[in-house]
Amino acid sequence: MSRRGLVAALLCGLIGLGLGAVVAYAAQPATTDGGTPQPMAAVSPSLPIDVPTPVHYRRDIPYPPLQPGLPLPVEHTISNDLAQWTYHVPEGWQAYWVCSVGCPPGHVLDQPMGEKAVDKADEIRFRPADEPTVGGYSLRVRILENTFVDVHQTVATKIVGFRDSSEVAGFHIIDRTQRSVYFDYRDKTSDYHRFNFFQWFAVPGQTNATLEMSVSGRKVDVPGLKALFDRFADNVVGSPAPATK
Repeated sequence: MSRRGLVAALLCGLIGLGLGAVVAYAAQPATTDGGTPQPMAAVSPSLPIDVPTPVHYRRDIPYPPLQPGLPLPVEHTISNDLAQWTYHVPEGWQAYWVCSVGCPPGHVLDQPMGEKAVDKADEIRFRPADEPTVGGYSLRVRILENTFVDVHQTVATKIVGFRDSSEVAGFHIIDRTQRSVYFDYRDKTSDYHRFNFFQWFAVPGQTNATLEMSVSGRKVDVPGLKALFDRFADNVVGSPAPATK
């Protein structure tokens, strides 16, 4: 190669290096005089991204849903030294022992209750006689030995009790009022998705809750649970306990 050719080749090489540096500089992320970094698209995140884990409930029992508009022709009473309440339940529903504070001698939880025992018990659960004892819908009534706690305080206490229970997961409040609460959760014992609606009643002229009523069931039962919940409240009547001689 001649001397002139060698010089030309060197010049072309220097020009090529200069253009490459310009292109590389232009490709760098833009910066500002204030030093504020510009966002850059992530290529591969170095930290894991939290993705909500879907809740998998156990399949509900194959029992017909509770329907709205169920009549409540059967009347019962429940009482203690503080109050006496008259309430109504659907016809054909069986009463069962609940035993929140222990069953009477000779009886166990979810055992059918005799007709004569219903109006003497402190707590009763009603459900259709042919329904399984777990996984369906029911109505529960309980008389309270409560002298001081207002109805709205009872609501707050129930919420805390369920939320902190070791048998409950995924507790979620749907709605609440001054005397009721609606919530759903996963029963950790059965993995069923359950819906519970609670309400409390005070004798007219008083503020302390002496009657607790609740309905529970599956998601498919919710329309019927709401109707039963409201119908019970429309028919229940309370009064101070009769004076004993």
